[in-house]
Formats: sequence, structure tokens, C-alpha cells
Amino acid sequence: MFKSIGDVQNAHDDGIWSISWSKDGKDTILTGSVDDKVKFWRWDSTTLVNKHTFEGHNLGVISVGMNLEGTIGVSSSVDSQIRVWDLEGGKLIKSIDTGNVNTWTIALSPNGDNIACGSNTGDVFIFSISSGQSDSVLKTNASFISCVQWSPDGSFLACADMDGKIVLFENTGKLLHTIEDAHRKPVRSLCFSPNSQFVYSASDDGTVKISDVHTGSIKGVLSGHKSWVLCVDASVDGELLVTGSSDKTVKVWNVNTKECVYTFSYHTDQVWGVCFDDSGKRIASASDDMSIRIYECP
Repeated sequence: MFKSIGDVQNAHDDGIWSISWSKDGKDTILTGSVDDKVKFWRWDSTTLVNKHTFEGHNLGVISVGMNLEGTIGVSSSVDSQIRVWDLEGGKLIKSIDTGNVNTWTIALSPNGDNIACGSNTGDVFIFSISSGQSDSVLKTNASFISCVQWSPDGSFLACADMDGKIVLFENTGKLLHTIEDAHRKPVRSLCFSPNSQFVYSASDDGTVKISDVHTGSIKGVLSGHKSWVLCVDASVDGELLVTGSSDKTVKVWNVNTKECVYTFSYHTDQVWGVCFDDSGKRIASASDDMSIRIYECP
């Protein structure tokens, strides 16, 4: 059965805007908050324990991510800094100054070598972790890039903007598709299916769209939230999606039927982040109410 199995109230000192659950079986979670902090947690089946708190950002943490091994974390902030963290050691590895790039959300490549960074110019900058420099710039002809995401196999990069446009690239930087009319309002979050064949987009228009990576066509729509859909993630078997919304709920969806199978209504403010664990049986959510919640799926 679907149920809530844990929570941490006041996990941060302000709203939590991003959360990531490692896919290495170690049950580690990374969160980023408007309080300028990044926190590293471990779920021990009953309790979420804070292992490290990372400080250094100045204008709120917009997004966080981890490598597949759960050993390296990355974070971005409006302070135009991308920070790379040693999660087990609890220390800063590197700070990447993005210069005049208005840094927003970032995504760490599956091989852990590169960071894709969206910007207010509509460009996507690819930074090398080893050098700390921008290796390439992807021109999207879009507006403010609100979210970016790599496909699990590393073959594709998706980004979306505040006008509702989705742009897909091959990992070589070649433009694959531009989906001009994907959404009527800003896209807040992207994720790929585990087989890298579909991309799911969450939008202020209250829907999640399913787009075919190879054709650029819309294959389905999930509708049911009463307000903006701020985040989306897919289970490792590809059968379920989880979404969080400004309506304060977390919804679980059957991908095949495109129907909501359960709604969690525990948060008291909008939900900015959701993620599955490596088994697809547990979900974490983070909210402007400063709490983190853990759920179980049947």
C-alpha cells in the first residue's frame, strides 16, 4: 500500500527547492534550500539522518544532483557559482565560477564528467568538472532555460524554457528536436524514461507531457493537479511517475494508463522536489514548508 514512512520537519531554515536520491543502493539523499545550504542525508529505513551540511552559496540553492555512485554532489545558485562536493568526506571539491551566466538549474551527466547549466540567455553551457571550464555552449533559440536533464544512457540532453518550449540535443551537441508548443506556460522540471526513449515535462499549465525523444512528438498528457506542476521523476522500471505541485500534493502516476494511482497530501506548502530511490519503491519529496517526506509504494 501507499503510505508515508518518515519525515523531517524543519530540515532546512527555508524552503527546499531541490532533492536527489542516489541510485547506488546506499539510500543517500541530497537537498538544496533557499537558506543557502546543501545537506547530505542517509535514510536508514526508519529515520532520515543528516550526515553533512555544506555552506558557501550566497543567494539560495536552486538545484542539486549526485553521480550514480552517490559520492559526488553538485549544486547551483543564483550567485553564479556551481559547487562540487565530496559527499562522504563532507568537503568542497571545487567551485566553478560561471561568470556572466545567470546560473539556474544544473544537471550532472551520467558519467559524472560534465555539468549542463541553463541560463537566462536561452543557452545551455556544458562545464567540465575536471577543468572547471565551459567546454561548449548549446544554442536553443529559447528564452530563460528553466530546467535541464541528461538521459540515463547519456545520449541526450533535454532543456526547457519559461515559454513552454522543450529542446532536445544529442550528446554531441547536435540539435535533435525543438518542441515549440509543448506547454502553454513555463516548464519547471524534466526527466527521462529509464530507457531514454521518452522525456517527461512538468509545467505551470498543470500538466505533465510525455514526448518521444526520437520524433519530438507529444505521446501523452497527465492531468490532475490543481495548480502548477513543479517537479517530476520516473521510477527505475519506468512504470511509475511521481510529481509535486503548488497544490501541496505529491501524486503517483501509472505511465501506461496515464492515471493518478495515489495522492499524498502531507505538505503544507508547494512541493518543489520529488525523486524515487533506486528500487522504485520509495519516494522523497521536499517543500517550501521546509520539510522532507519519505513514502512507500506497493
